[in-house]
Amino acid sequence: MSVDNSGLIAFQQQIEALKNEVPDIMEELVIGEGVYAAKQAKLICKNDVPDIVNNGDYRNNFHAGNKALIHNGNKEHDGSKPQRSGKWYRIDVYNNLDYAKHLEYGFRSHFVPGHWSGRTFVYQKNDPKGGMYVGPYKGYVRGHFTLRRAIKRTKDTQDARLNRKINRIIKERLTPGGSG
Repeated sequence: MSVDNSGLIAFQQQIEALKNEVPDIMEELVIGEGVYAAKQAKLICKNDVPDIVNNGDYRNNFHAGNKALIHNGNKEHDGSKPQRSGKWYRIDVYNNLDYAKHLEYGFRSHFVPGHWSGRTFVYQKNDPKGGMYVGPYKGYVRGHFTLRRAIKRTKDTQDARLNRKINRIIKERLTPGGSG
């Protein structure tokens, strides 16, 4: 009596190939989550904080990747690889604009020298025309917590999204004629 093990052997080879691809798959998933969080931050800026998005710089500078890199493009991922430590993967979601931290966490009210030219405020260090006070006099301007809210939205829906992606990847790699 002979047994045809060719299907089982082929399946075992697919499993081995999948096992070797796990680090690349994990990096792809981590980058995807970072990009999702950056998109959520941009969406929050677009919908919830229109008063601070006059030229789109703040909104368009949310990125995923390595916050130590300078990234001026409009894409959500800066092209860097996620950081890996043992079994853990990590990617930064960041906004490197000078004023992003102040918009995120808030700031003390202050006077800004300059003047209005049409609908735009022109900063000028020693402007004889005056200036404006940002926020209530001797008060505090509350932060928008855009990044914090974007990361919370990402974490709240992460399990379902990752399960969908992993199931799709496994199905693609293990079905006959798949990419694996």
